[in-house]
Amino acid sequence: MTEIIIPKFSDPHNVDAPKDCIDFAPLDDGTIAGDRKYCRLSFICKQIGMLSEYADVYNEKGELIERDYLCTGKHPIFEERSEDERAK
Repeated sequence: MTEIIIPKFSDPHNVDAPKDCIDFAPLDDGTIAGDRKYCRLSFICKQIGMLSEYADVYNEKGELIERDYLCTGKHPIFEERSEDERAK
């Protein structure tokens, strides 16, 4: 049997692709649909094995006080697991 690969849905950065995580919920951003790239449960859930991007937290003096990760709800492509990208 042959596996058919549809390029549009093989990219884990594609926000319109179906999510691998069954608990994915769009990040609340003030719109009705929400931000479909990141999950609003990112800071609670901490799933292992999902593609995430970091977000830095600064205090009022501009000093870095924390780095946390926003989950995309997608499994990473093996070659991308060593990447550590900043959330956009």
